[in-house]
Amino acid sequence: MNTINKYYKNTQDAPPHENVKQFIEMSENVGKAIDIGCGAGRDTIFLIKHHWNVLAIDKEDTQKLIEIKLSNNELKNFRFISQNFESIKLEKNNLIVANFSIPFCNKNYFNKFWDTIVNSIEAGRIFCRKFFRFK
Repeated sequence: MNTINKYYKNTQDAPPHENVKQFIEMSENVGKAIDIGCGAGRDTIFLIKHHWNVLAIDKEDTQKLIEIKLSNNELKNFRFISQNFESIKLEKNNLIVANFSIPFCNKNYFNKFWDTIVNSIEAGRIFCRKFFRFK
């Protein structure tokens, strides 16, 4: 089993990241979210179960890992696109989730990638992210 598949297997039943849980606790509204680097879908699934419409994006095709965790009704609020960050296209949204994924963008494309993120977020909306921390 290659490293990325092992990672997905190890995280497919993981709880959502704490920043996403806190956001849901604070937010009274639902809307459109994009989960950049969604992996096995821990944050995507959590958002959908809280009535968000989610576009999940990952370089690898993890769509089936996410779909099996959703009911038929919840699947109506789920879309998946397999894309790399260097050519990513994002629609307007109310929430971007990018936990531990942004550093995987090739540094030569980072400014374009970042501009795409910033330009996709509706005014007054939220960007949840976590970066790696090294000691």
